[in-house]
Amino acid sequence: MKKQDPRVQRTRQTIINSFMKLVKQREFSDISIADITKEAKINRSTFYYHFMDKYDLIDVIQKEVLTNEIFKDVALQEVIDEQTITMSLQAIIDSQINLSIQCQHALEEFKSKMDHEIKQQLTDTLQALLDKEHGVKEEHYLLATFWSWGIYGVSIACVEGKETLHTAVNRLTNIILG
Repeated sequence: MKKQDPRVQRTRQTIINSFMKLVKQREFSDISIADITKEAKINRSTFYYHFMDKYDLIDVIQKEVLTNEIFKDVALQEVIDEQTITMSLQAIIDSQINLSIQCQHALEEFKSKMDHEIKQQLTDTLQALLDKEHGVKEEHYLLATFWSWGIYGVSIACVEGKETLHTAVNRLTNIILG
């Protein structure tokens, strides 16, 4: 894999940071490319070198910045156990709270894609843990998908106050590790 020039990485990060600053202040629909480039102190062509439009920027933020960071600690686990379940739930809860705070003016644009990305990232993480623990098996993908969607749903119940983290961990541990 070719290493990216640090200046290119810094510029890309500056654009992302500038957009995130703007989205805290204004509705997504009210933010233009000109606003982003002005905040980032770059010209328009520099923005288009990195991103096709502001929707592409949102996609990149979701995939590269938000979802890749959410389960990095979970991925370091050796097995799926109560700690893995707790970490997964807590990571999703934290991401939902951060998303609502950081992107309150662009929540609609972020939420549906983030939900899908989070579930897919957790599925991939759990499948890798199952493969690590039990060897690669075809059924691990289906099992990891089932668990990730369940963990995601329960974490949303925690965010909404319908379930406590402690109770959720106990119930999910019984279901998953049974």
